Amino acid sequence: MKILLKYWLLLISMALSVTAFADAVSQIEIHQPWARVSPPGAPSAGFMLVQNHGSSDDVLLSVSGDFAARLELHLSHMEDGVMKMTEQKEGIVIPAGGEVLFKPGSYHLMFMGLAKPFVAGEVYRVTLQFEQAGSVELALPVQEMTDMPAMKH
Repeated sequence: MKILLKYWLLLISMALSVTAFADAVSQIEIHQPWARVSPPGAPSAGFMLVQNHGSSDDVLLSVSGDFAARLELHLSHMEDGVMKMTEQKEGIVIPAGGEVLFKPGSYHLMFMGLAKPFVAGEVYRVTLQFEQAGSVELALPVQEMTDMPAMKH
């Protein structure tokens, strides 16, 4: 009987650890991803809504892809009446139970040294690396700024 009880407790603890891991991965949701059309020689940017349904903060640490020399996390903000853009080297916190909107003039994915200009209708793939949720693959359809999706949240 003791052996059966130990075996049962071992199975339950293994099942709970697998469930906790699966929940951690599924807590981040990405909605309405898109990238901006770019003229020749210019960079582009990616936008989306990131939701964290978990009970603890997560951090978007990096973005990677094979279509640009550099992919970075950026924030555009007004400083002394001038729009400035800064790389978010420490990542971007996605608060527990909250969301972060990546949009023009705010947080965005920055793509520099493009292999070729972004043209409307193309789709580029990126990998987002989160501290807790791990890697998330994402398809970014390229759109004109006038065609950007309405962010509903």
